[in-house]
Amino acid sequence: MPHSLSGLLLGAGFSCEAGMPLVWELTDELRRWLTPEKFRSLNDHWRQQGEGFSDAVMDDICQVLTRPDMHYEALLGYVEAQYRRPSPDHVQQQYHHAYSWLVETVYYVLHLRHVTNASKIEQWLRLLDGIAVLTEHNAPLWVFSLNHDLLVEALAARHGIPLNCGFPDGLVRLPRRDAVGAKIGELMAEVVLQDHIDTGQRGYFDVGKVGINLLKIHGSLDVFAFRDGKDLLRVLPDDPSVTAIFEALRVTNEELIYVDRKYPDRRVKPTNEILYADENGEMQFLRRTLLSGAYKFDPHRSQVLPRPVLDHFRHNLNQISDLICIGYSFGDLHINTVIRQWLEWGSNRRVRVVDPGATSIPAALLHLAPQIDLHTEKAVDYLDRIAGITRTRLDGIQRRFTAWARKQPAEQGQAQFAAFQREYMQSILHRIVERIASEGEAGLRAHAGPPEEYAKRLYAEVGGMPEDVFEAFLDSLDPAKRKPGHQEIAEAAYLRWVERGRPDGGDVEDWLVAEAALRSANGTPP
Repeated sequence: MPHSLSGLLLGAGFSCEAGMPLVWELTDELRRWLTPEKFRSLNDHWRQQGEGFSDAVMDDICQVLTRPDMHYEALLGYVEAQYRRPSPDHVQQQYHHAYSWLVETVYYVLHLRHVTNASKIEQWLRLLDGIAVLTEHNAPLWVFSLNHDLLVEALAARHGIPLNCGFPDGLVRLPRRDAVGAKIGELMAEVVLQDHIDTGQRGYFDVGKVGINLLKIHGSLDVFAFRDGKDLLRVLPDDPSVTAIFEALRVTNEELIYVDRKYPDRRVKPTNEILYADENGEMQFLRRTLLSGAYKFDPHRSQVLPRPVLDHFRHNLNQISDLICIGYSFGDLHINTVIRQWLEWGSNRRVRVVDPGATSIPAALLHLAPQIDLHTEKAVDYLDRIAGITRTRLDGIQRRFTAWARKQPAEQGQAQFAAFQREYMQSILHRIVERIASEGEAGLRAHAGPPEEYAKRLYAEVGGMPEDVFEAFLDSLDPAKRKPGHQEIAEAAYLRWVERGRPDGGDVEDWLVAEAALRSANGTPP
């Protein structure tokens, strides 16, 4: 094994600046949608169809759904624990179904983040461009991800980096269908067979091959169990682009369908599975592989994702000597155990913990402290530093804004920023009027370029560029940095005019500017 090879272990903190939610953010989003009232309403509908949960099970789940000290994984773990406890079969089955339904709900939250924000995510991906530099110095770059998202796949597409996810056993074609079941195209997918899963023969890039070997330890949005759950498939994009990756995810969840001829107006949909018609019209299943909750890889618990995947992590970790853990909080015992055993095997092995909140070595690894480095940085800052990437002022301001926005309910945050933007742009227009009044026609004549260039210069000089707007908004949230709004600027201009005289004896231009500003601030047409 070349001792110089580095690899990545990615947690939620890696993906958050590219639009993916952290654990508590996903929890908040889930709770805003799935209130106890909404859950009970859904259950009433399910009962009308002969299904649903008993009052006792509903009451139990609702009381933990609203607990502020439990994030979504703890909630799922609670439901799993209830399923495992001795109780009548019908009660156990209700908890099992509730767990599957909740995991499917988490899936759709993440799925919608991808397909409804594809263009934004594609822009945000550039913040993680340091990954491309790592691939230049590690052949191949091993990436072990605990995330379900498709950001590593998108980064590889963005930079044209070869990607191997360990699906070596050929391709399958899945029929795409419209709402009435007519075939409208095909979706390609790559396959790994159960024998190769069990033996770890995943066909990853060998040492010396430039590219990324990606192992999703907790499942992925684009990976499914099929053929009675024995094999795995990964859906593929139509072309090697970021947009195509997210489009393939949309197609998987919207155009792989089965229409029962007895009920042509109703799509058949099982919980946490995709039911689709194959080329012969026969019913087939794709089972989602998201692994979440408190019992990941527990030997006493069934799961869709094959258990040998954890062995694949353990085995392939031996291909590297330097593990960079980005955005991982060391909260998974099964992952910590593998890392501890890997570190104990050789004193030349190192772990680099990249986390802005990392103040101490994880307790499970404290006895190996000499082999562990702490980097109190965000993922973007760390990757930029090791890759030698310098960000613009706008990049930094947009990151600050995104960090603020992700903590706000979407509509509330948008309304707050829009209100500030209207106020701020009024103040900018006032400053431009003042500048034009002071420069006069001579200022325009002195500018050699076209008028629009003159206007652009004025906007830049008075703080009207996009980065100025975002920074002013962020500063307005901090009392120590708050700047006066348009109303305050207008009032100050009016006072200056008063101090300098009256319309019949003072500076008329000052009076006109102040009057126009006051009228605008009060919503009165000039």
